Amino acid sequence: MKNLIYLTRKADLYKISHTNNLEKEIKKIKPDEIIAKMEIDSPEVFEARLYRRYKKSRLPDSDYFRLSEDQVRDCMRQLGKKSQLPKDIGKEFSITVTSSLFLFIISLSASGLFDIGLIRRSTFSLAVSSISFWILFFFGNFGGYDSTDLPLFASWGNRGKALLLAILLSGMSIFLFIQLD
Repeated sequence: MKNLIYLTRKADLYKISHTNNLEKEIKKIKPDEIIAKMEIDSPEVFEARLYRRYKKSRLPDSDYFRLSEDQVRDCMRQLGKKSQLPKDIGKEFSITVTSSLFLFIISLSASGLFDIGLIRRSTFSLAVSSISFWILFFFGNFGGYDSTDLPLFASWGNRGKALLLAILLSGMSIFLFIQLD
């Protein structure tokens, strides 16, 4: 059974959370209104993305927020079919790969302005493209959520893959640089 992530309102507070038994949760929190809900396989990751999105409106260390009308509409959209946020942690790795390719292309193009050979340009570009993977490894995300809002070790699979690719790209860059001398 899939889990649900939901948005409820009680007075002027909104709650964003997840459950596998909405009826039990509703009896417990007794909201004034269930505003939106969505079935999802990995609710913790998507919930963490929403927490980061509305970080300034969040009550400290809670699932409760003081959302504006625009934020409520946005949250409803994110919990609907027009959602723009990635739904699982694997998407964070895809975002990092895209960022790395973008950095490689930009740095390769920019270094073309200088009178250096293609190998030197490639060496520089490989080093620059590894930055995205180092960021994912050290911070556990590429800006999509706060790692502290995820279950312990949830981001370690991505961190491990990022470390391997960061070492590979950095190593290739160093190897090419040494070969040039």
